[in-house]
Amino acid sequence: MSVTRRTRVWLAMFVLASLAAAPPVSPQTKPVVRVGYIPSDSFAALYIMADRHLPAADIAVETVKLSGGPEILSQVATGQLNMGGTGMGAAGFNAVASALPVEFVAPLHSGYVEDYFTVRRASWEKEIKRIGDLKGKPVALNVRGAAVEWMLDQALKRDGLALKDVQVKTMPFPDMVPALESGAVEAAILTEPFPTLAEERGVALRPLPRPAGARATPITAIFWNKDWAAKNPDLAHKVMVAYLKAARDLALDNGWKQERNIDLMVKYTGAKADVIRRARAHVLDPNLDMDMSVLDSMQRLSSEQGYLKYKDLLPANRLFNFAYRDRAVAELGKK
Repeated sequence: MSVTRRTRVWLAMFVLASLAAAPPVSPQTKPVVRVGYIPSDSFAALYIMADRHLPAADIAVETVKLSGGPEILSQVATGQLNMGGTGMGAAGFNAVASALPVEFVAPLHSGYVEDYFTVRRASWEKEIKRIGDLKGKPVALNVRGAAVEWMLDQALKRDGLALKDVQVKTMPFPDMVPALESGAVEAAILTEPFPTLAEERGVALRPLPRPAGARATPITAIFWNKDWAAKNPDLAHKVMVAYLKAARDLALDNGWKQERNIDLMVKYTGAKADVIRRARAHVLDPNLDMDMSVLDSMQRLSSEQGYLKYKDLLPANRLFNFAYRDRAVAELGKK
């Protein structure tokens, strides 16, 4: 073998050996966002964000199904989750007041008291002819100290009652329909799709007409770990942009009834598509605006019931940080 040829062979062997010894080059790791959710169609904007818009922004997602908002709140505060959704109420108010590393950043869904207040059909207009006749009767909530309790209080006030005038029973939403049917409760604050199912089965009805000009009540909101957001400002911004896109998928063009969105609700909740189609749509503003005026009223009720761990009411700008929302709206344009 000639010297030149031997040199080429040795050079090729050296290059191959060097390549084998070098550490493998891996593609840049995608950022991962861990999202906590409850399997309810009211969380639809989170599902759409996680399934559609975050992957499109080259962000990996880990969704974690949990049983309730307080559990999500706890895991976000401890950094096990980056973000999630929960009902407006004492748990969230106390978390902010206690300076836990959580901040509410946008609404998740709103609704009307008239769509939630449900009464037993077999009793209505018989022994119970008006809201005042619920005095002393059992009424169902899925949780105390949250927006649903405030909504019940608002409904009762229309006929001079207060929470203390009824027997409040707590139970999961799915259990309320059988309870209304059996007479275990006479009324409930019930979220879709259960009021629609109860009406179709002849078990219950929603007797309150919606007043002209009524504003939807903020019921749930999204929040995240504010230390995570502060350390990852670009990622937090991208997440908010993805969430705003998801909200607009629902808020515009009858989005709550669009098949592509219903498919995701079915995927994450296990509900039947035809039930979601028939249910009354939730409310979510395309610019993530919400009625802030009720937050004082919600805090006062929680204080009266002994749920709050602080004395002075928190102003709205302490409860919510809308800076990320406002930047996302400015980037995508107002709708």
